[in-house]
Amino acid sequence: MAALGFFFITLPCLAIVSFTCFAASRAQSHKAFKALAYAFLSFGLACALVPVSLVVWLTFQ
Repeated sequence: MAALGFFFITLPCLAIVSFTCFAASRAQSHKAFKALAYAFLSFGLACALVPVSLVVWLTFQ
């Protein structure tokens, strides 16, 4: 049950935080922040897509 809580509660929350950090970093003018923004974006997408892919995988098994 703890694994399900991690996949369906913690990872979506981390995705929301990562997307917020992406927006804040993207708004900065320095190039280092823009590069950091894409790191936040890729981490956020990974956190958001893992629960979805887990549901799809478990549905078709």
